[in-house]
Amino acid sequence: MRLMLCVSLIAALAGCSVVPPAAWTYDPTNPRPRPAPDQASAVQANQRIAELALEKNAIRARIAVERDAGARLALYEDLHRVGRELAPLERRISVYAEAR
Repeated sequence: MRLMLCVSLIAALAGCSVVPPAAWTYDPTNPRPRPAPDQASAVQANQRIAELALEKNAIRARIAVERDAGARLALYEDLHRVGRELAPLERRISVYAEAR
C-alpha cells in the first residue's frame, strides 16, 4: 500500500514538472492579445509565399519529367530548400489569420 502511495505521489510530481510556467499564471478572464500583423510585412510575406509556391511547383514539374536519379536528387534538395524557407512564412501568416 505504501509503495502504491509513493508511486502515485511521484507520478503526480512528475506530471506537474512538465507543465510550462505560463500555465500556472494563465488568467482566462484576461487573455493575452494575439499579434496584429503589420500590413506591409503581411503583404510582403504573402508575396514571398506566392513566389516560393510557384518555385516549388516548378521544381515538382521538373522532378516529374527527370529520368536521371542523380538529377532528381539535386531537384529534391532544391525542393527541400524551398520548403524550409516557405514553412516559417506560412506559420507566421497563419498566426496573423487567427488574429482576425
